[in-house]
Amino acid sequence: MKTAGAVLPQTLWTCLLLGCLAVCSGAPARAQGANIPPQDPAGRDPRWGILVAGISGDPELQKQYVKELADLRGILERELGFTPSQVLVLADDPALDPARIRYQSTRANLESVCRDIAGRAARDSLVFVYLQGHGDSDGKTYRLNLVGPDPTAEDLAAMISAIPAQRTIIVNATNCSGGSLEALAGKSRIVVSATKSGNEKNLTHLGRFFIDALAGNQADVDKNGRVSVFEAFTYAARKVQEYYTREGSLQTEHPVMSDNGDEQRLTLEDNAIKSSQLSRTSYLDRGSPLLAGDGSPEGQALAREAQSLEKQVELLKLAKDEMTEDVYLQRLETLLLKLAEVQAKLRKK
Repeated sequence: MKTAGAVLPQTLWTCLLLGCLAVCSGAPARAQGANIPPQDPAGRDPRWGILVAGISGDPELQKQYVKELADLRGILERELGFTPSQVLVLADDPALDPARIRYQSTRANLESVCRDIAGRAARDSLVFVYLQGHGDSDGKTYRLNLVGPDPTAEDLAAMISAIPAQRTIIVNATNCSGGSLEALAGKSRIVVSATKSGNEKNLTHLGRFFIDALAGNQADVDKNGRVSVFEAFTYAARKVQEYYTREGSLQTEHPVMSDNGDEQRLTLEDNAIKSSQLSRTSYLDRGSPLLAGDGSPEGQALAREAQSLEKQVELLKLAKDEMTEDVYLQRLETLLLKLAEVQAKLRKK
């Protein structure tokens, strides 16, 4: 097991705070159809979504899971600007919503979807995987309950890893999902699970709350007009706690997150003190609404500069293992500070 993430240096926290302060003054939440800057000049969307609901085992749960998939797909496409053809949905009975659900949730179909995306994705792609339903764990092996043979966590990891992607975000909202964390975790990857281990076997609620976090930017704590994976996880984990408190029952699910391959299971409480840089700077949208500019030559120049700086931050994170920690943090701080200054100017436009 790796050691827990180190506490960020005060200078880096100061830099991150400056970036927050530069944009937190009254930034509006993104409305549907808002100016979302293209990812590149050609308008190519490098983002892919794989939404899966396995066997429900209960008609009411089945309706709930199908609604979650429909709601999440709607948010991805309408609010976050995903290309509809790049959001693939699998459920145990596609006939329940044939307009949104394309495949039955079998292992073979999930493998086929991943292969298809692997053949079309590029190195700069972002892949978002959402898993809902039931999971099983014997303490050693996690399995996702699909129609027919059940894939193990290692099987899922192999399917997803076959897709060339700069960033992979996985939300496993099933029970026992904590048992999948070690296999699914990896560099340039964020994994959120509804439970802290494979031993928490009761029905979970994290999935619904994670979807709510994205809807209307509800989890946008720093008011920069977008929701990071860190913000969505924190929002959902807190809502899980509130749910059990409100119900007056013992909390039987404890959401955790693996950030950038760290096998340390970061809890809601850990997030205040542990390093979670990747999740803090990872988003499902196409880019900050601040980068749309105001149409003026100066605004467009600032938007291009901000986009360039964001890209430099991403490239630096990919090259982190090639330099010492001190050099990495120094360069990251410099870039984030410059980005905060440009964002501040954009806010004034």
